[in-house]
Amino acid sequence: MAVKNLVVKDNALINASYNLELVEQRLILLSIIEARTTGKGITANDRLTITASSYMNNFHTNRNTAYKALKDACNNLFERQFSFIEKTPKGEKVVRTRWVSQVAYIEQQATVELVFAPNVAPLITMLEKNFTSYELDQVSSLSSKYAVRLYEIIISWRAAGKTPMFSTMELRERLGVMPDEYQKMELFKRKVLDFAVKQINDKTDISITYEQHKEGRKIVGFTFSILHKIGSKDIPLENQSELFTGMTDLEAGTIRVRAEAYIASLIAKGQNVTKAHRLNILKKAVEERWGFVDAAKDNGAKNPENKNAKVVLNEWEKIPNGTRFKDKDGTIWVKDSGMLRTEETNRWIADSQIARLFPMLTVMVEEGI
Repeated sequence: MAVKNLVVKDNALINASYNLELVEQRLILLSIIEARTTGKGITANDRLTITASSYMNNFHTNRNTAYKALKDACNNLFERQFSFIEKTPKGEKVVRTRWVSQVAYIEQQATVELVFAPNVAPLITMLEKNFTSYELDQVSSLSSKYAVRLYEIIISWRAAGKTPMFSTMELRERLGVMPDEYQKMELFKRKVLDFAVKQINDKTDISITYEQHKEGRKIVGFTFSILHKIGSKDIPLENQSELFTGMTDLEAGTIRVRAEAYIASLIAKGQNVTKAHRLNILKKAVEERWGFVDAAKDNGAKNPENKNAKVVLNEWEKIPNGTRFKDKDGTIWVKDSGMLRTEETNRWIADSQIARLFPMLTVMVEEGI
C-alpha cells in the first residue's frame, strides 16, 4: 500500500462527531495524506498545500470542478467544528475544536494552504498507535458525505468483522446528521443509511449489512457486519498459495487446518458459508496467523511432522460428522463416524492417513458469492 495514498486517522478522530460536506471531507483527506508523506507527522505550525491537480487526480473530476471545490471548501472549513473524547488521568473529557486554525485559497495557483488546529495535528501524526488506515481510492468514488463517514466508522472494526451496537443518536451524530434533519426513522434510513450502505457495497473494498435493535417497536440502535471483497474471480482455496508466501509447509498447513475447522463449525451451526465467505475466512486466518505460534514451536522440534499430525488430528476431532469436503481433483469426501470416506465410491481411508489428507481438503460451501 503506497504511503502517499494512505489515509490514517487516530481513532479519536474516527469516533468524533462532526458535520462536513463532501468537498470539505475530501480536502481534509488530502491534507492528511499530504501531512503524512513527510514521514514525520505534523505540528500545529505546519502549513499544508493542496493543489487542484491533486483533487482532480484523486477524485476524478475536471479542472473547473476541482477549482470550484477547493474554493468553496475554503469558504466554510474555517467555521467547521467537531467534538471528540479525550482520555486523561482524571477521566474522559469532551473536546470541542475547529479543524483548522488557518486556511487560504490562492487564486493564481489554484491551491489551498491550511494549518490544522492544535488539537487536530496530534491525531494524524505517524507517532500515534491507536489509528485506523485505509486507501484513499476506497472513498474517492463515494458521492455521499454520509457514505464516507460510515466507511471510516465501520472500517475501524474490519478485523472483528462486526461493530458494537451504535445507538441511533450516536450513529446520527457520528455521521454528521443534524438534529433537525431526517427526524423520522424511515427518512433517516432511506436518505442516509441505506443510501450510504449501497454506495459502500457498490464502490469500496467491503460489503456491509446492518441489524436493527429494538425496544418494543422503536429502533434504538444498529450493528454492522463487514465482509471484505476478494474479487469477482472465483479462486479455489487450494490455489491460494500466494497467501502463504514466506511460511513453512508446517505453518501454512496448520493455518489451513484451523480455517477449515472453523468453516465446518459455522456450517454445523446452520450458517450459510458462501465461496466468498470461505476466501475471506482464509484471508483472516492468514493475517491473524491462526495456530501460527504452535506451528512455529513445532518447526524447531526434532520430529515436526509428528507434532503437526497431532495438531491436525486435534482440529479434525472438532469437525462435525457429516461435513463434506472436496479435494483438488474434485472428489467429494465425507466425515462419517469420525472417519473419512469418499461420497461416490464409499472408499474409506485409514486413520493413519487422515493427518496427511485433511490439510489437502476444503470444506464444501454454498455456490455463489
